[in-house]
Amino acid sequence: MSATPLYVAAAGMACPLGLSAESAGAALRARMNRFKRSRFHDDDGAPIVLSEATTLAPESRREERALGLLGMAVASAVRGLEEGELAHLPLVVGTSAPERPGGVPEVFPQALEHLQRGHGLRPEGTLSRSLALGNTAGLRALAEARLLLTRHPRLPGCLVAAVDTFINATSLDGLLRQGRLLRPDNSDGVIPGEAAACLLVTRGPPRDDACPLRLAGLGFGQERATPESDEPLRGLGLARAYREALAEGGVDVADVDFRVADASGEGYGFKELSLALSRLLHTRRESTPLWLPAESLGETGAASGLVALAWASMAMRHGYAPGPRALISTSDSAGGRAAALLRGPDTYAPRGMP
Repeated sequence: MSATPLYVAAAGMACPLGLSAESAGAALRARMNRFKRSRFHDDDGAPIVLSEATTLAPESRREERALGLLGMAVASAVRGLEEGELAHLPLVVGTSAPERPGGVPEVFPQALEHLQRGHGLRPEGTLSRSLALGNTAGLRALAEARLLLTRHPRLPGCLVAAVDTFINATSLDGLLRQGRLLRPDNSDGVIPGEAAACLLVTRGPPRDDACPLRLAGLGFGQERATPESDEPLRGLGLARAYREALAEGGVDVADVDFRVADASGEGYGFKELSLALSRLLHTRRESTPLWLPAESLGETGAASGLVALAWASMAMRHGYAPGPRALISTSDSAGGRAAALLRGPDTYAPRGMP
């Protein structure tokens, strides 16, 4: 059975930089950030620097933060849809892995209740679900959406979302204990953040879409050489994910116009990106631009993949992407790797500086 085509009909985002994909994408393009010293402190009593959505009350529990971000992202993605249209769209949500300290791995049924109560939205409920897979969850949710559309031919599309927050004491303590928190004595660490993103994916492009965006390929891999293992990192897992996504989309890695990745400040992630690309790139070419949302948002965990896709889609629609072929990738701490190939029209031409 051939894979059901997926098109990005709309995108939504909620993060410290904005409450829509348009506003957040513009802020990411401008390399803005909202990093600040927080009310949380490390073992030495120093304030922890983080990236926090100020639209949420500081005292909000992590479940409330996740639902709040998710609701705003979904509401942004479905603007203009009629209630009857929304009722035929399942919601698949990528979330943090169950073993992550301070995560929110399950958002149902609370998510449906929150969307109805807080935003007046009622997506299709019987097929909606969470995928608690950490950083790869958003791209895995796209694969799940494609499977749903294949199995249920009457579904017009699917809402694919992802959400995560590190703005709670348990998450921050977990990063601290793992040696992953950016501190004056640890430059190889991350800035904790939070975000949600949502894509409305459909079987075909919307009518009169001047820049149809197709999810041309998805790929997945498993990396054995995690930071906790003794094996040397060779980038095999991410290279496999790249290879699968590119093969499905019929694109050579040398023809990719830009990459968007979830690397968030740790040397391991940047080394892996370089190794994976070198395993596939066999011809000389100028360096491929690498966009890193974490430079402006910090570590957004399970949300990172769809944040990257939403930004890439906004960049193509607004003409500042360097080209119509974007390769998105995510890596989770347990070794999961995921990649997606986003393709704009072949007639795409940049209209502004990246």
